[in-house]
Amino acid sequence: MKKSIAVLLTVIMTVGLTACGSSEANAPAAADNTQTEAVANESADQAAETQADGSADNPVAGKKVAYINVNPSASIFQMWKDSAAALSEKLDVQFDYFFCDGDFNKWQDTVRTCASAGYDGLLLSHGSQDGSYVFLKEITEQYPDLKIVTFDTQFYADGEFKKLDGVTQFFQQDDSLVTVLLDSFIEKYGEGVRLLKVWRGPNYNSPFTRRDAGWQAYEEAGKIKTVGEVQPLQDTKESANTVFAAALQGINREDVDGVVVYYDAYAQGVYQAIIENPNFSGDNALPIASVDIDPVDITNMKTAPEIWTAAGTTDWTLNGEIGMRILFLEIAGEYDKIYDPATGKSGVDYVEIPGSAILASDLKEDSTVETLGNIASDTYGNLDYLSETDWMPKDLLH
Repeated sequence: MKKSIAVLLTVIMTVGLTACGSSEANAPAAADNTQTEAVANESADQAAETQADGSADNPVAGKKVAYINVNPSASIFQMWKDSAAALSEKLDVQFDYFFCDGDFNKWQDTVRTCASAGYDGLLLSHGSQDGSYVFLKEITEQYPDLKIVTFDTQFYADGEFKKLDGVTQFFQQDDSLVTVLLDSFIEKYGEGVRLLKVWRGPNYNSPFTRRDAGWQAYEEAGKIKTVGEVQPLQDTKESANTVFAAALQGINREDVDGVVVYYDAYAQGVYQAIIENPNFSGDNALPIASVDIDPVDITNMKTAPEIWTAAGTTDWTLNGEIGMRILFLEIAGEYDKIYDPATGKSGVDYVEIPGSAILASDLKEDSTVETLGNIASDTYGNLDYLSETDWMPKDLLH
């Protein structure tokens, strides 16, 4: 997400270190053939266990990697970090992580520091579309042995999208994050459902542009009707609240069936504006659905499911593992194993994870961001999305 969006999150700079080592136990000398056979059998059993946990012939053991996110820490990013750390520990890789307070300059400085410190691989999140290509091109040229995977980072320069050799780009399938929400409205109101869109665009940032592709496809097919757009002036809940509250003054409830919000921080402001307007709440509630999800969203969905009806998201725990698996495959030189669930192809340099709709009606009293897999569809947390090898099977953490 564009770096300015990061100001919505709690500002924190966290550096975590997880150094993983292996230990070896020396078997006692055999006193007779029976003891020798027992030791041999024990060694075979240990070898089988090693093979089972994915560490046999492990080409990434002893490597050092880092996860560097331009954003401050947040629940979904912690979920990402924890799963990336768990996979690293399982494969005997040192894992560090850095959150950069929404500051792209700090993100670049952190990348430079890790590159010069001899890291083997970097998993880089939410780099600026306008600056990432030039910066990372320089990094890859200066440190040709460094492996890089990016998340939610477009490479754009000279008026066109670019590629960087050897760098895999990883995204949520942003258009599907919107279309799963449109599908939920179509199911309730039928094709031609009348919807308001809350976003900033066009050409504001890459994720919004990608999400709007889903909206445009449905509109062109006659599945939905756009009755208006509302654009916050800033990337804040407060701005969205102010702008949407004003917009409601000029809208007849009978003319709109629902609202789709391209970013959940905006949705928090939209939700509050609806709650505070008796013409659009109560028995005449105007339903909204949002992209992305956090603990506040889940609380609001539980509190007023007739208003905040759904959220389009991906499993951020699985996302962290997917990203780290791609990085490990790059380090191992096994680019042919990198898998894209959106196309079903392997050996790719562009990976997208399909979105899932989290419905307010499905949430349980004890549902949290971390437990959404218990109520979501099969697209959420799908282990078939994982890239794998014989030394890194899909069930390594599961």
